[in-house]
Amino acid sequence: MRYEVRVIGSAGQGSILAAVVLATAAAEEGLWATQTATYGAAMRSGVSLGDVVISDQPIDFPKTTNLDAVIIQSQEAYDDMVKGKPVRLDPECGEQDADVLVNVKPGALVIVDEDLVQCDLDCNMYRIVEAPIARTAAEVLGRRQVMNIVALGVFQVATTLQFDKPLISEESFLKAIEKSVPSRFIDLNKNAFLEGVKIGQQALQKA
Repeated sequence: MRYEVRVIGSAGQGSILAAVVLATAAAEEGLWATQTATYGAAMRSGVSLGDVVISDQPIDFPKTTNLDAVIIQSQEAYDDMVKGKPVRLDPECGEQDADVLVNVKPGALVIVDEDLVQCDLDCNMYRIVEAPIARTAAEVLGRRQVMNIVALGVFQVATTLQFDKPLISEESFLKAIEKSVPSRFIDLNKNAFLEGVKIGQQALQKA
């Protein structure tokens, strides 16, 4: 089993930290994992992403080439993933047209923030999960900055669309958070993850 994941967002949304937590959680689960990052041109502008490869065998090539899942945190990040011009920006496209994501395989899991991302994907091509990720971080937890960890909670649940059970357990994610964030923010980030699990479950019920 080789499973490739990308967490992508605008700079400052914590995409790379989310990828670090995800890779650490995979290791806690007893899996092999590698993590690579690409930063925007400036700390607070542009798109940043973290890629994770997860496997039940030693990983011979650490880069992603054919994504099984992508977590998209902003419209800017979504547009960056689209092959060509997004449908909503192309006057020649009609209602029947749909965006195609670059290096994302058919049947892949696509998680988007339902408030921040206008998603024009074909639901027959991808497994799309839309959830109020940033809103939950801001309104329930009081810290929009933890939307990246909320997104991981959604991802944890949503992998049941591809596997018989979640790819990585809640326990492994919580242990990974303990190892990956400063001690004073551990409880906040654990709560963010668990809130993400809740809204992920709700999103799957609506799907």
